[in-house]
Amino acid sequence: MIKIAHLYYDLMNLYGENGNIRALKKAFERQNIDVEVSFLTINDEIDFNKFDIYYIGSGTEEYQLLVLKDLKKYKKDIKEAVENNKYFFITGNAIELFGDYIIDFNKKKINTLKVFKYYTKVIDIENYTEEIKFRITGEALLKSNLVDELIIGFQNRCGTIYNVDSPMFEIIKGCGNFPGDINEGYTYKNFYGTYTIGPLFMRNPYLTDYFIKKILEEQHIEFKRIDNTPEINAYNEYLNNFVKEK
Repeated sequence: MIKIAHLYYDLMNLYGENGNIRALKKAFERQNIDVEVSFLTINDEIDFNKFDIYYIGSGTEEYQLLVLKDLKKYKKDIKEAVENNKYFFITGNAIELFGDYIIDFNKKKINTLKVFKYYTKVIDIENYTEEIKFRITGEALLKSNLVDELIIGFQNRCGTIYNVDSPMFEIIKGCGNFPGDINEGYTYKNFYGTYTIGPLFMRNPYLTDYFIKKILEEQHIEFKRIDNTPEINAYNEYLNNFVKEK
């Protein structure tokens, strides 16, 4: 059985990011693997030894800070889980929680979990500073050393991260971790964090299959090729309509 913890499902689900959990669950079930999804939120007890996969999606800045406050109780447990190769799939602005700190709209420094050394600066979209005059939004096209196929997604954020030494993706179209950067996201061991939303796994069947195969092989379970024609067709249709013609 694969056990998945969907953390802060009620607060960090902006843009329908719970679609990532549905995509993972369905992909495992197609492999005839039983899947148990636990929905955990603030004040629930989270055991970071219990699950195979931990997922957090996007949220508003207000909810992001509520989640940060709750997660700080587990700082040591999270670090140990990462080092012990537990899977963390983190999308949207949830990636900011695992870095060193956030500089918010008011230039206030907010200490985050400090699992990794990258840090966040929030774009000043209200006052439009001379440094940056836009919010990062739009379709994204990326590539990865995990799969040969392109990664598709969407960006809608006001955060930028710096001091990333191990990015998850390379930008083809869209914005990197900060304006002008060609890299996006962060990865370490089995921690995978990206600003890319979509939902990511729903829109990228090749990437989803990569992780399903990797997780099963680590548990000495054979990965079976399955017919995911509808997902592949949807993926190809996007590339045909929005990429190749431009």
